[in-house]
Amino acid sequence: MNKYIVQPHKSSNTVQVNRPQRGDMRGTAQGAASFQEVLNRIKQNDINVTKHARNRLDTRGVTLKPNQVEKVAKAMDQAAQKGVKEAVIVVGEQLLIASVANRTIITAAQKDDMQAKIITKIDGAIFI
Repeated sequence: MNKYIVQPHKSSNTVQVNRPQRGDMRGTAQGAASFQEVLNRIKQNDINVTKHARNRLDTRGVTLKPNQVEKVAKAMDQAAQKGVKEAVIVVGEQLLIASVANRTIITAAQKDDMQAKIITKIDGAIFI
């Protein structure tokens, strides 16, 4: 199991995940990342993850490859330049709801897991 340190962020509902040492990172057989690796890659790209999103990433099996995390970070930069504050980021069959202004992932889901199929309170959509 990968070791990691969770530190409280400025607001009480977010956390920052410090990445483990390089030797602690392991991928899965199909090239998809484990839950912890997803969090580590997100942190390497200066993206925060709320506690709620951490739980959703874990329980809903949301996994991202290293290049996808980099694309999410770049897309957040581009969205911020266009004035987007809250966005849904679609990565294949996975959805990330993010505060672009705060560079924070608020929640995550698999497309098929969404019951209502409606996303509210966003002002942008990013397709990767």
